[in-house]
Amino acid sequence: MDPRLKKLIDACNSSIEECREALDEFLSSMCEDPSECETPRGKRRLIEKYAWVDKIIEKGVPDGRSRLILYVISRYLVNVKNLGVEDAHLTIKQFIDNSCRNFNNCSKIYDSWIRNVLKSVAQGKWLPWNLDKLRDRDPELYDIVASLLEE
Repeated sequence: MDPRLKKLIDACNSSIEECREALDEFLSSMCEDPSECETPRGKRRLIEKYAWVDKIIEKGVPDGRSRLILYVISRYLVNVKNLGVEDAHLTIKQFIDNSCRNFNNCSKIYDSWIRNVLKSVAQGKWLPWNLDKLRDRDPELYDIVASLLEE
């Protein structure tokens, strides 16, 4: 039996969350050349709509990291890009490091909190806040994001 399939079966016998993560990993491993594995049209549009989130992850922010993780980044990584919890966690750690390096915003954000957020987001299947919603619900954070996107 293919070890990837065995890993998937074992994970599905453990819990729903582990099964979902293992399934995503298994499906990704089945596509050796990602350029040949087409993303469904609706999913492509959703990824394009939230492309600005990748820019924020890459740059980091001077303030508002936790709110961005909670309402935007975690939801984007898990429910738009379909990353597993571990891959999403690594990407969020990269965002935190970029915020520290580029803006000296280096206060601690606990790994346990990040994992809990990612698990909740995966279960709730919530989409990230878009820029309009961010402007309406958190104008201060919107101003930070908008200024970074203008650069």
